[in-house]
Amino acid sequence: MDKKGFELSFGWLFAILVGAIIIFLAIYAAGKVASNQNQMTNTQAGKELGILLSPVETSLDSGKSTYITFPRETKVGNICSEFGNFGAQRINTTGDTGITSGDISGVSSTFYNKYLFSNTISSGKTFYVFAKPFEMPYKVADLIFFWGDKEYYCFVNPSNNVEDEILGLNLKNIKVVNSVTNCSVGSKKVCFTRSNCDVDVSMNSQTVRKENRTMYFEGPLLYGAIFASPEIYECQVKRLMKRDSELALLYATKADTLAARGCGSNLREDLIVYADMTLKVDSSSKLSNIAFASDNLERRNHDLLCQIF
Repeated sequence: MDKKGFELSFGWLFAILVGAIIIFLAIYAAGKVASNQNQMTNTQAGKELGILLSPVETSLDSGKSTYITFPRETKVGNICSEFGNFGAQRINTTGDTGITSGDISGVSSTFYNKYLFSNTISSGKTFYVFAKPFEMPYKVADLIFFWGDKEYYCFVNPSNNVEDEILGLNLKNIKVVNSVTNCSVGSKKVCFTRSNCDVDVSMNSQTVRKENRTMYFEGPLLYGAIFASPEIYECQVKRLMKRDSELALLYATKADTLAARGCGSNLREDLIVYADMTLKVDSSSKLSNIAFASDNLERRNHDLLCQIF
């Protein structure tokens, strides 16, 4: 009798153990399916975001602004790679629930013709977008400036053209004031006439000081230096210069073609030299030299009967 009772108890114990294992495996499998589904959703959202940014890009002389709204709180990761002929812009997203500040899931969507200037990770449900064309001396690309509805900026005494642009485009989450004391609590202070703010801008030296790093800018890259993480900014500048270099070689070929048709320009060699200069740019500190050479090419091209660009 005692032996039979022992065997019955062991049978029940074995059944419970097997049942627990089955339940565990079922829960684990369900979790993996849900995780994979979330990753697919985040990957798709990243690709769709890149596609949505395309209509914002403009070939006009002025800028454009708009906003993009996600169905839930989202984190957008900006990954810039300088490797390859043109480098790469990668974008990925993840829902904001249950993740740490540095987590971004989903496979990155890669674009080779986009230049996104933002923080490494931007958070929010609505994201604001501002785009401007970048020319040096011909159009190189459209620059996209991007920030979330959790990011607030306070521009203190900006130059007139910057103030007019911000107000004219009605850029969201950006306040223009004449004193740092008028900035809202929690906003990033972008100062044009004083130092020790979150972002210090010098229009004279064309520099932006941020996160203990100095970035140099030309034209609309000013906004890139303000809105982007320093490492993102420097990477995008290198990518832009690589594109500038390839375009210079294309225009050098065009100069050859025009010369063969009896419309010489004497710009071919200078464009090849310019292509080499831009290709070697390894930091934004070289932009002033590139801008000088660019201005010279632009003046000479303007005076041509058969303009190359």
